[in-house]
Amino acid sequence: MYMTVVLLSGAAGLFSQPQTGVLTFQQLDRNNDGVISLSESKQLPRLMAQFKDLDVDNSGGISRAEFDFFN
Repeated sequence: MYMTVVLLSGAAGLFSQPQTGVLTFQQLDRNNDGVISLSESKQLPRLMAQFKDLDVDNSGGISRAEFDFFN
């Protein structure tokens, strides 16, 4: 099951890709370990640029909760 990402305010378009539509958490988490790593975030340069801000617990990855909170 894939979840559609809805973005608000200044984050609008953060996860948009014109050729593929919107990327979901599952699509970004390519190794299915439950977090988006810095290397996985490279799929979207704008996500990678905000990686440290999104990783609020400084775990080195963006968890589903962190991803959902900012969406």
